[in-house]
Amino acid sequence: MFESIWKKILRRQGMSPLIIPAFVLWIVSLFYRIGLALAKATRGKVVKVNIPVISIGNLSVGGTGKTPIIATLAEFLLEEGLKVGIVSSAYGRKNQISFVKEARRVAEMSVDDTGDEVKMLAELLPQAIISVDKSKSEAALNAQNSDYKLDLLLVDDGFQHFRLDREVDIVTYDGAIKARDLKLFPYGVLREPLSSLKRADVIIITRANFARDIGTLRKRLKKLAPEAKIYTANFKPKEIIGLKRKLPVKYLEDKAVFAFAGIGNFRAFERQLRTLTSNLDLALEFSDHQRYTDREIDRIKESADRCGSDLLLTTAKDWVKIRDFDFGRDIYYLTQEIDLDPGEEKLVKYLLSFIKPGEKLN
Repeated sequence: MFESIWKKILRRQGMSPLIIPAFVLWIVSLFYRIGLALAKATRGKVVKVNIPVISIGNLSVGGTGKTPIIATLAEFLLEEGLKVGIVSSAYGRKNQISFVKEARRVAEMSVDDTGDEVKMLAELLPQAIISVDKSKSEAALNAQNSDYKLDLLLVDDGFQHFRLDREVDIVTYDGAIKARDLKLFPYGVLREPLSSLKRADVIIITRANFARDIGTLRKRLKKLAPEAKIYTANFKPKEIIGLKRKLPVKYLEDKAVFAFAGIGNFRAFERQLRTLTSNLDLALEFSDHQRYTDREIDRIKESADRCGSDLLLTTAKDWVKIRDFDFGRDIYYLTQEIDLDPGEEKLVKYLLSFIKPGEKLN
């Protein structure tokens, strides 16, 4: 409820009546800034584990493409023969349990226990080890103390977790974010001021093809983080996957598509879909990490029936929560491949430099 109202306020145009609640959000953002400073000052003793730690986080609320980046890097590192651990607080899950398990076993768990992003990563990376705790530093310690003898840890959404020491801070920065939204939450979308990017070792500009001026953006980020390595990344639609079959995205061209998702940056998802089909019946936005109840399922089904849609399309994060429901028509999720510049191999080589040679291939 709050999220939908908040997005409406941020998306206001001109001298909208929403300028009044926007002023309230500005006031709240001042208290948020104070809370942020207190969190840094009172973080307590920094936790250091004896495994190289690589954090992949972001500076803004909502979807920046962080999870696909984690999946891509983890896949490359696994191919190097490394035993990769993924640390997460599993945001949005219902049951706050801690565990360290093989990803293939996590994939069999309920999404109430894993959260949507962890379950998605588990299905994509069955060879990885996943450690979950409400505290990421505790999850890292649990992974270290497990019997899996991990070579490195990838921390999901770790840029604002100040208690955990790490070798590398990777920050994903959404190139599609409008300049007017680059204000501190909730008046804007920033979790921290832009100046915080100076802590980053690597900045990956995601959705670079949506940036208004990628050259200017790169220069701005380089000024904020002069020591950081800067990459650009585009998400390219690969295929659509359903319960029974996989199809090329070309299949969507002449189909009437009903899309829905509960993700942070829904507009980027919708914008991408409009390049894949000329007949997008409706794009229905839900809250990020949406828990789908019978009410939402009925709403989707009834809306698709009214539109006479050929199929339903969503994201992988939503798919793990709704794939077993009967919508009366086929449902698929869109897979993405990441095109990194200057390339995944160069970034992986940089990450490997933080792992002692004797630990690389156990």
